[in-house]
Amino acid sequence: MELKEIKELMEAFDASGSSFFEIEDQGFKLKLKKPSEVKVQAAPVTVAQQSPVQVAVEAPQVSKEEKVEGEVVKAPLVGVFYSAPSPEEKPYVQVGDKVKAGQVLCLIEAMKMMSEITAPKDGVIKEIYVKNQDVVGFEEQLFLIGD
Repeated sequence: MELKEIKELMEAFDASGSSFFEIEDQGFKLKLKKPSEVKVQAAPVTVAQQSPVQVAVEAPQVSKEEKVEGEVVKAPLVGVFYSAPSPEEKPYVQVGDKVKAGQVLCLIEAMKMMSEITAPKDGVIKEIYVKNQDVVGFEEQLFLIGD
C-alpha cells in the first residue's frame, strides 16, 4: 500500500462519522480509532429564590410514531459510499423509489475497487442512512427497504 493511499484513507476516515477502521492488504495492516470519550464540564448554576407559584401543566397529546418496517441493507465492506455511477449522473435510488431484487443501490469504493451493492429483495426505498462520499464502516446501515 502506497503512502498516498494511506493518507487518502486517513483523511476519509477523519471526515467520516465512523469511530473505528481496520484494513489488511498483502501483509500490511492499518488500524484507525477515534477517541470515544468526551468529557463535559458543567458550569455552576445559580438559582434565584422566588415565591412559590402554582402552575397547571397539561400534558400534550402524543401520537404514536408509525414504525417503519423493512429490511436494512448494510455495508459488506469498509469504503467510500457513492450514490451514483459518476458525479454527473443521478443517484441509483432515492427515498420512495421502487426497487427489484438484484438492482444496484450504490457503489462502495475500497482500495481503488468499486463494489456494487444490490437490493436483497423487491420493495420501496424507505430510508437512506448515508450521504454521497461518506466513508462507511463494515455492517453500517445504508438503506431501509420496505414493502
